[in-house]
Amino acid sequence: MSLPRPFRIRFLPLLLLPAFLAPVAARAADCPGPAECCAATPAEQLEHPQVVSLGVVVVGLYNVSEKSGTWDADYYLYESWPPQRGFAPQTEIVNEVARLSEQFGTLARRGDHCIRSRRIRSTLSSPLDLRVFPFDTQRLVLQVSDSWFDSTLATYAPRPFVEGLDDTVYRQLSQWEVAPQMGFLRESRAFKWEKDVWEEGLPVYDYATFSLSVRRHTMYHLTKFFLPLLVIVMVALSVFWVDPRDLASQVGIGVTCLLAAIAFQLSQAATLPEVSYLTLADLVFVASYLAIALALVESLVSNGLARRDAVERALRLDRRCRWLFPLAFAVLIAASVLVSFHQAR
Repeated sequence: MSLPRPFRIRFLPLLLLPAFLAPVAARAADCPGPAECCAATPAEQLEHPQVVSLGVVVVGLYNVSEKSGTWDADYYLYESWPPQRGFAPQTEIVNEVARLSEQFGTLARRGDHCIRSRRIRSTLSSPLDLRVFPFDTQRLVLQVSDSWFDSTLATYAPRPFVEGLDDTVYRQLSQWEVAPQMGFLRESRAFKWEKDVWEEGLPVYDYATFSLSVRRHTMYHLTKFFLPLLVIVMVALSVFWVDPRDLASQVGIGVTCLLAAIAFQLSQAATLPEVSYLTLADLVFVASYLAIALALVESLVSNGLARRDAVERALRLDRRCRWLFPLAFAVLIAASVLVSFHQAR
């Protein structure tokens, strides 16, 4: 049954009222805090520039991956700013690869500031420098910026108002030792990709970077890779104690040790990315290959001397190589360490 025409005209505003209130209610639901701390639509211009203070407290640290250059962080992100009409930080995590979860978000006014806190779990990108692997120290970063307001409208405070690591973080990574202090850096950078959008130069945005240092535990790599590799090299150098006329035994020892060293490197390389430089571990393997290969060459030379009835010369050559090869191998290892740490500076 249709309503009478006068009734429809008189009560038409009431009938349309839910349609107008729905967007308002949706905006209110999106911003659970005080109205003066909310901005349903960010303003194009502000009455005065804003300074936003940031804070990060890390409560979880997982899955540091050398292969992909990522790590998982569970953290509280805090933002504090004085209320202003049309302003609420539009914070984005710049180096976030994936948002795993966001458990809750709160917004409240405390004194003359609005404070928003969120608990977030993210996969973050932090390319690792592996030149001195496995004796490396890495810097894991969490970088934020404002996706709407450039640095003429909003900047970050030079110091965070809170930062830290929960005690549980230090026990969550068995492979790494986490430094107790976090770092903070604020900088401004131009976003050159918007040069065709802005008429008056490139827009400049503020960036805030929180960082924490982690140092790799080396005992695993020393005992699982370098100690067996050292034993393999020492066994390969034992050919200098074999009779120079017994070429089959010398070649058998050398080839077996060479194949074992290659297998060790392949098992380690499976955990590392395809980088454009040699890591310290790579240089150590190169030195090992050289020592084993040159020991094989010396065995051929010594056997050739023995077959030409110069057995005494062959034995004298073997005796010299017994101390010369280990000394040269130690020098190569020391040079590899110096070169790697110099390049990592």
